[in-house]
Amino acid sequence: MSPPSVHTNPRSANGITASIGESSSFESTMTSIWMASYPSIDDSRVLLGDITSDVVVVGAGITGLLTAWRLCNAGYRVVVLEAGLAGQKNTGASTGNLYGSTSEMATLLAKWGEDVLREVTASRMHAIAGVDALVTEYGIDCGFVRTPLQWSIESNAPAERQRYARELAAYRVAGLSPHPSPGQLPFPLTDSFSVEGQAQLDPYRLCRALLGLLSRHAALFEQTQVIDIDAAASCVRTATGKVHANHIVLATHSPAGFNLLQAEMEVYREYGIAVPVQTPLPIGIHWVTDSGRSLRSVPEQQAPLLVVVGEKHRTGEWSPTQDPAGRLLKYAQERFVVNGPVAASWSAQQFKPADGLPYIGSSAHENVWVATGFQADGLTWGALAAELIVQGIEGRQPDDLAHLLSPLRITPLKSAGGWARTNATVIKHLLGDRLKAEVDDGSEIAPGSGRVVGKGEGRCALYRDETGMLHAMSPVCPHLKCIVQWNGDANSWDCPCHGSRFGPTGELLEGPALNGLARKQTPS
Repeated sequence: MSPPSVHTNPRSANGITASIGESSSFESTMTSIWMASYPSIDDSRVLLGDITSDVVVVGAGITGLLTAWRLCNAGYRVVVLEAGLAGQKNTGASTGNLYGSTSEMATLLAKWGEDVLREVTASRMHAIAGVDALVTEYGIDCGFVRTPLQWSIESNAPAERQRYARELAAYRVAGLSPHPSPGQLPFPLTDSFSVEGQAQLDPYRLCRALLGLLSRHAALFEQTQVIDIDAAASCVRTATGKVHANHIVLATHSPAGFNLLQAEMEVYREYGIAVPVQTPLPIGIHWVTDSGRSLRSVPEQQAPLLVVVGEKHRTGEWSPTQDPAGRLLKYAQERFVVNGPVAASWSAQQFKPADGLPYIGSSAHENVWVATGFQADGLTWGALAAELIVQGIEGRQPDDLAHLLSPLRITPLKSAGGWARTNATVIKHLLGDRLKAEVDDGSEIAPGSGRVVGKGEGRCALYRDETGMLHAMSPVCPHLKCIVQWNGDANSWDCPCHGSRFGPTGELLEGPALNGLARKQTPS
């Protein structure tokens, strides 16, 4: 079968009206290596008017696109709505790694036991095989390759050695057959083991190829922000239209709007850079866990590029002193021969579930399906979520895994610690941030920077653009009324309560909020 077209032609289906939208990025200074090396996209279509479908999928990352693709193959009429451009949010900002393990295997084993660990691992390996089959069948050029995962430590500290031993034991219990591996990295390692049969790809190219495949079967709308979800009426509303569908799939990382799951997830941002190096890193997924670093190479580049990911912090708790990109570069320079300036730097959102497992399936409304809580393992969980959601929509009998990952599950003992941390953070910011009095008038804000100023009802989120013009917004997140905080690395306003994010002048970047920050009059 010939390779798919990659989203170059105008898209419409079932006679649905569409209009050309503008391609834009509010995070132009934070673009992943995958998106930076891909041709710009300028053929997005915006939904105009009211339409009816079997399923509406909100979100066009890997979860939404694979769900839509599977639904189309099953004979369903599908509409996909994406607020920005497909693949440009957390999928396009991921490492492109797919692995059967999770990022915390020993913790998962301790919380859930051996049977669940094995079931989760086998299901994730099955999901990787599904991506492999799709890429092979349609000849998708996204750099997919089977590769080992290497889990390593540099330190000889007893605590790190004990953690290494626990993880190695958990991998064995999971059936992944880890084996000791010599150091493949150009710096000394205390211990390392490898697991074969994992995978890597270019996640953004995969999304654009999926969009090309879907263009012949589904109605696809980008630059189309959902502003209301009415589960009772089974309707999704945008600024310029509505979609009535029997099923609503929220493939938006965190469920859009209000959802009780948001009280069960801690939200983090993690950063990545790509730098040219003298000698390419061996193909593989390399975790140096005591340093908190994920390393991989970028294939098919003129110069060898090294991707370094790490430097995590809670969303909405950025500090100007953190300099995540600088710290990642310093790490690379101390261990590799770096041959030039940083080629790309970016960040992505992570939602950590309270009990260690994601939430996939129907929510409190049987016609609304969610997939969230993927933590740092989103690509594989996203592929698996597509399978489980389609099974549910088709009405197939839920299997053990579907029950295990159900968003309706109740796990008070396993969730207690995570739930307490999440809601302590919310209370701290919901109440504490309102008591702060930032009394300066914003005159010292540098171009390209933002700050919350004033107090009480007069509080403003001020951003000074590169021309020196000030933009004023309400600092109150429209989701749960927390006070947003400026993130100078991502060039965004981030909500510390549930992770909503907004562009410098208030535009919604990602939910769960459904609207941007309200504009205010600039202080005189």
